[in-house]
Amino acid sequence: MAAGTWKVFGVAKRRMGTAGLQLSSGTFKMALHTTTASANLSIGRSVGAPNPGITIWSSIGSEIGVSSGRYAVGGVAAGGVKWSVGANTSTMKFYYTTTGVIITASAGSLTNVRYAVIRTSTAAADGVPICYAALSTAQFTVTSPNTLTILPAGTGVFTLG
Repeated sequence: MAAGTWKVFGVAKRRMGTAGLQLSSGTFKMALHTTTASANLSIGRSVGAPNPGITIWSSIGSEIGVSSGRYAVGGVAAGGVKWSVGANTSTMKFYYTTTGVIITASAGSLTNVRYAVIRTSTAAADGVPICYAALSTAQFTVTSPNTLTILPAGTGVFTLG
């Protein structure tokens, strides 16, 4: 199944614009969320006043509630995160490892998965939400011992130019 386009949260846009979000270094996690998170995800894309949108990852809610195999509540490391020159010198792209994030459901099923959220990782429930994507048009379950692989597009997760 193909994931949807990654959408950048308003708080991430604001913090990138004011140098308050460092994308070239740090620890980033990818968390899995259910369909119920969709209401908060759309609020999180707001940039303007009076609604500043979601400013902290834990405000999104509706994370899948199982620690299974490589997945732990709070998300898994999105390794190999890079912020580099894009297709030309006037663009920058954000991406993670080209091997993707691979989550194995080995100790139980990953149930009701619908969205993936990339965030900074400062603590279990903290961090700035950066972007999210719908992994499917409906919730799905990954049963043990199967894996879920979330690959970035060749052009990156998002590009600024």
